[in-house]
Amino acid sequence: MAYYELVPAYGRDYKTAEEVKAAFAVGADFEGDYQMGFKLVNKQQIPKGSTVNLRYQKLTQIAQVKV
Repeated sequence: MAYYELVPAYGRDYKTAEEVKAAFAVGADFEGDYQMGFKLVNKQQIPKGSTVNLRYQKLTQIAQVKV
């Protein structure tokens, strides 16, 4: 099982965990972590069974989702 930490792409930010989870669920782009070469990724590019930490609220909070 892999773990990833993603941040919103294109300067976007989310105020709540629900907002960032909803954006991830519909396929919004996020910036990948070092494991992904810091490339833009979305939910479809994350391996099934992975755990993803999504940063929001000016990158100070984390919402965790399983893919």
